[in-house]
Amino acid sequence: MIADPSARHPSPVEQWNETRCGYSATSRIVDLIDSAAVKYADAPAIRTTSGVALSHGELAAESALLAEHLVAHGVLPRTPVGLLVDHVPEAVVAIHAILRADAYYVPLDPRWPARRMAEVLKASDIGQVLVTEPYCDRASGIGDDMTIIAVRHGSEPEVLARSASRPSVRQHESGPEGPDQLAYTIFTSGSTGRPKAVAVRHTSVVNLIEWFNRRNSVNPSDILLQVASFSFDLSVYDVFGVLAAGASVLLLPDADLEELEEIAIALVEHGVTLWNSAPAMFTAVTQLLDESFQHRDRLRRVFLSGDWIPLNTLEVLRREFPRATLVALGGATEACVWSNDFVVDDVDPSWRSIPYGHPMQNSRYYVLRKDLTPCDVDEPGELYISGVCVAAGYLGHPALTAERFLPDPWGQDDGFTMYRTGDRARWTSNGWVEFLGRIDAQVKIHGFRIELGEIEQVAMRVLDVGEAIALKLDDGDSPYLALALRSSAELDAKVVKKRLGEWLPRYMEPRRVLVCRTFPVGQTGKVDRTALRELFESAR
Repeated sequence: MIADPSARHPSPVEQWNETRCGYSATSRIVDLIDSAAVKYADAPAIRTTSGVALSHGELAAESALLAEHLVAHGVLPRTPVGLLVDHVPEAVVAIHAILRADAYYVPLDPRWPARRMAEVLKASDIGQVLVTEPYCDRASGIGDDMTIIAVRHGSEPEVLARSASRPSVRQHESGPEGPDQLAYTIFTSGSTGRPKAVAVRHTSVVNLIEWFNRRNSVNPSDILLQVASFSFDLSVYDVFGVLAAGASVLLLPDADLEELEEIAIALVEHGVTLWNSAPAMFTAVTQLLDESFQHRDRLRRVFLSGDWIPLNTLEVLRREFPRATLVALGGATEACVWSNDFVVDDVDPSWRSIPYGHPMQNSRYYVLRKDLTPCDVDEPGELYISGVCVAAGYLGHPALTAERFLPDPWGQDDGFTMYRTGDRARWTSNGWVEFLGRIDAQVKIHGFRIELGEIEQVAMRVLDVGEAIALKLDDGDSPYLALALRSSAELDAKVVKKRLGEWLPRYMEPRRVLVCRTFPVGQTGKVDRTALRELFESAR
């Protein structure tokens, strides 16, 4: 189905979507990095808990040298290079080097099972993989016919395995790749059971970086604690955006990132000014803080995205970090990390959730009905994102790309596509978008279609809890609803059900209630719903 360009959006929506802004449209990511390296050559770029690891000038020089080695080992323009790396300085060097070699990077998560790793390598047709310790031994068994290159600080890269069929030297020379070429692909879960590769261009990342750094006044005095997996798109800003502003990134190795207490210590003891994660990760870390953690006055900006932000987050932030500002961000991996923001100055008691926010520069948000006609203000529909931020599509999946990335008939002849997010949303009369949950978050219980998000929002509104997660479970005989509540207080399940019964119809009432002090956090920093299901199983 193609949207009708004659179908007009409400006049206020057209005004709110007027986000055109000049940016470095002809630049690649490394051009922004190099500008910072010239201007702030001796300033810290990469930090560890032991101190400064690399200055901006050193990072640029080391990544340029590694890029030469990659070219010598057959890395071709516009080809994918895999990454199996720890959160160490060499990882950032490797990522930058891949782009300098005119290739694009494909992050592999060390926590992935072997079969998923093999599936991603095969789907991407990866010929070279860069690895760091402690994953060098594992790399030799991740796939066939690949060149494995170990990157170690202070020494030349070492070839651990060489492809038998792929060229060992570069076959041709070319000029630098342009801004419309790919910078990275990140794999997300697919409804077919196979992961899909979201391909993102340099120009989308450049637009994001310049908007984000200007909006948040990111500057050379800032330090960002990097907690996201490189296979999660929040890391894209961490390894490029902060550095393009002349600021620095604090890295913790994977072993430390598995320990929330280590993250909490790094946050308060190393001058961190910027935090970027999913809400569950930040919540879990703040629950570890007590009077023994000093230096709470340095954190100035907390960026949360990727999941519902609990309504009490601002209250917690003001208590734990009085000088920090909460910024809610939204979007999709298919729209280059983030494409909207909302600065949370206060929480209106009438809010059902923290607002999704306003579109970023050079992006537009459409809320459409099933027939692709624009919804009125306050009318719920499906959210579509258009503009510079939209990805190139799904590599190797032209049919799925055509289904999810549609021509934008309202794009003023800019040639952009609009991405169909699968999210329910509405434009509010206040001029911002409200996120209403996933369209596919509906479940069917005994013939009734139920929005799990509605149960969660009611629980948050009528119960004194930090967070609520509704799940569909099955006892082997029939499906039923369950509700997990995050609370430090003791809650009686019977009382909870009675309170919810005052607001929910009987068919939406949860059969089981589980109260947790903290929710399990998954690889992306979001609430791990699979682990929650296991908690229900163990509590039977």
